[in-house]
Amino acid sequence: MSPATGALNDVATGMTSKLTSHGGFVNERENRDAGHVRAVSRATRIVTALAEHPYPLGIVELAQFVHLSPASVHRILGTLVSVGWVEQNSRTAKYRLGMHAIGIGSVGMVTNPVLHDARMYLSRLAEWSGHDAVLSTLVGVKAVQLSRVAGAHTEFIEFEPGHPQPAYAMADGKLLLSYMPYEQRRNLYENDGLRRFTPNTITDPDAMEAEFSRIQEQGYAVDNFERFDTGRGIAAPVLDADRRPIAAMLCLGKIEPDRDAEIIQQLLSLAREMSERLRAAGDLPASALDIAMPETDSGH
Repeated sequence: MSPATGALNDVATGMTSKLTSHGGFVNERENRDAGHVRAVSRATRIVTALAEHPYPLGIVELAQFVHLSPASVHRILGTLVSVGWVEQNSRTAKYRLGMHAIGIGSVGMVTNPVLHDARMYLSRLAEWSGHDAVLSTLVGVKAVQLSRVAGAHTEFIEFEPGHPQPAYAMADGKLLLSYMPYEQRRNLYENDGLRRFTPNTITDPDAMEAEFSRIQEQGYAVDNFERFDTGRGIAAPVLDADRRPIAAMLCLGKIEPDRDAEIIQQLLSLAREMSERLRAAGDLPASALDIAMPETDSGH
């Protein structure tokens, strides 16, 4: 075979390898772009997993949480550490969120128009009810406060924004989880499990799924002392134009059951008013459900 013939064969082989099942050619730039998007998605999942857990995580733990191989997690962590989004403990070799990520989040807490508008509605709810008013989102499968206004009868001084709570045991978290695809909730059952906090905590996945169906039917969520023995919550969704939840508005405290009906109506009204205001201003953020779906990984 002449060198020229060999070169032509190489080109033909390369072209054949790029043929798709439909007979077309793969766009190398599209493949490269898709790879970049996948890498960003995986990095986001790792950062989210670190945010969900209040303690540092090792590579094997992280790999289990994000459904990636340890090799992939190690490689991505190297990049995240280099840009300050993640830090590694030099003694334990475990990882936590970095100061750069914390700094960016702190700026967002001050500048985000959703949080700015939410204060007005939370203040109205706290003043009217006498209980704490909270705006929450999901970080993975944990409920995280974004903003809080204390009521006159507040009982949760230690309950501060940024502290992740088990979503399945609180009204705001259950509300948001009820909108999540079952495949994502299944990861909650398989990875984290349903730990008991009080005698009323729901710890059976089937009972939890029945609770989610009930929440979707009624349009709000209630927790009956499922997270704290000293208080309970009622939550309503702040929805986008496609009726996906942006956040949850929560009333939390020693709420007497005979006040449930009036608090539910007030919450639904305020959450709907906030949704309409955000839509009118064009300030709708991404849905609280926009977290990366788990995927398997070969480690390459």
